[in-house]
Amino acid sequence: MDPFEELRTVAVQQNLVGDFPAWLLGDVLGIADNPERYRDTITLVETLIAQIKDYDPFAGTGCFDDSVGIEQVQATLRRIKHG
Repeated sequence: MDPFEELRTVAVQQNLVGDFPAWLLGDVLGIADNPERYRDTITLVETLIAQIKDYDPFAGTGCFDDSVGIEQVQATLRRIKHG
C-alpha cells in the first residue's frame, strides 16, 4: 500500500475506533491527500503512520509506557509541513 493511502487509512481507523483526536485528523488527511507535495518527506510520513498506530491519549502515564502521545504526533506533523 502507498504510504499516503496507509496514512489516511490508519488515521481514519484510529479516529473511529481509538481516541485519535478529530481536531488533528484534518491535518493528517491534508498530508495524506497531497502526496505530490509531501513526497520528499516520505520517511517522516512513515514515522507518522507508526505514531498514529501507537497513539494513546494517556501516553507517558505509566513507567514503561511505549505509546505515543499527542505532542510527538504534532511534532512530526510540523516537521512534515515545514520541511
